[in-house]
Amino acid sequence: MATLVRFASSPRDLEAAFALRRAVFEVEQGVPRPLDRDAFDDRASHVVAWDDAGRCVGTGRLVRLDRRTGVLGREAVPAELRRTGIGAALLDALERMAKLQGLRELTVNAQLPAEPFYRNRGYVREGEPFQDQGVPHVRMKKALAR
Repeated sequence: MATLVRFASSPRDLEAAFALRRAVFEVEQGVPRPLDRDAFDDRASHVVAWDDAGRCVGTGRLVRLDRRTGVLGREAVPAELRRTGIGAALLDALERMAKLQGLRELTVNAQLPAEPFYRNRGYVREGEPFQDQGVPHVRMKKALAR
């Protein structure tokens, strides 16, 4: 399956990203609070992955905190497509976006099962696991190369 990852640049891209987030977080994972949209979406930079059939198969976002730090979040890939490289391609695009914005450091509140995914890509755990919307998470950080 061919996949194209790009910066979300149209209303269609964003609507597809929000629909995928709703399917993954609310429907699949049963997160009690809607995560398809929030107050950070309007100021976030988003990426989307499309398959060759025109289906949105991945999304993620970057929220700039200050001049040097950004927060990654809402990275979602359908369950049947996880471990196929889509998540890694999304993360690569988000990190490129962060570098283009001049950011030096990224943080992510990763769901506990995703900790190895981020660790294998240079993120380091900070602190102990915590609950967010009833789901165990861990805060992770990565310094970006210049």
